[in-house]
Amino acid sequence: MNKYTILDFIFKLSNESWDGVFNNNDVNLMFNSFLNTYLKIFYFSFPLIRSKSRNYSNNWITLGIKISCKQKRELFLLTRNINNSALKPHYKAYCKILVKVIKEAKRMTMNKRILKSNNKTKTTSNIISELLGKQHHTQETQKLTTEGTHLTIQQDIANAFNNYFSTITDKTNSDSQENMRHGNPHTYCYFDHSAGDSYPLMVFKTFSTQEITSIIKSIKTKNSSSYDEISTKLLKISANNICSPLTYICNKSVSTGIFPERLKYSIIKPLYKKGDKTDPANYEPI
Repeated sequence: MNKYTILDFIFKLSNESWDGVFNNNDVNLMFNSFLNTYLKIFYFSFPLIRSKSRNYSNNWITLGIKISCKQKRELFLLTRNINNSALKPHYKAYCKILVKVIKEAKRMTMNKRILKSNNKTKTTSNIISELLGKQHHTQETQKLTTEGTHLTIQQDIANAFNNYFSTITDKTNSDSQENMRHGNPHTYCYFDHSAGDSYPLMVFKTFSTQEITSIIKSIKTKNSSSYDEISTKLLKISANNICSPLTYICNKSVSTGIFPERLKYSIIKPLYKKGDKTDPANYEPI
């Protein structure tokens, strides 16, 4: 992804008619058409390429330092092979100067990396971890027990977490209804009694393209993405070219009371809290 491929992406979006959105009345079909078209152009403009991961820890090595290290090696060999009393102090002095140069080069590289970062706290933490030799490993849950069944296959564990987390709201709602039956005050009951019949009339006003564009551009810029691989950074870049179909979808969604099913998906990571690691109740959905 570079400035040329981004321009190509914007150009292709600007030529899109979005017929699948505007010629539909079903909110789900409208949004599916929009996202499929957007992703098709996205994959075409930004093809995957194989590249080496960037090694930040070696960015401080300049051409001058490489030459100096080579010179240091040559001095070391001369000191070892030639019996010259003046050569050894010269070699030691050279080593001290080179150590200072390398330290300063590392310091300047780290400072530059922090200054250029959007999240300075996270970048600083990563630099400290690199200096300490720490590596971040994602720990997968290896075992899980649900309804007396012991699960070890990752797909089965993922499905078990999904089933557990998705039923938490059902249990919360049933507990609230139970409290209402036993005379415990409930939030909605309180509002019913306090407001009576004085609820104001709700009037739906349609969204404008300017409003949708403003909302998109107010989102925090990030390179991270969800399952659809679209980052907020790219979304903001393409805001002016997608605001029209998005506005149409939003207005249709609110007027019909239908929320697109495809927007109900998300990546949930179970974070272990405490207790038995095989019990899904001891994990928090993030």
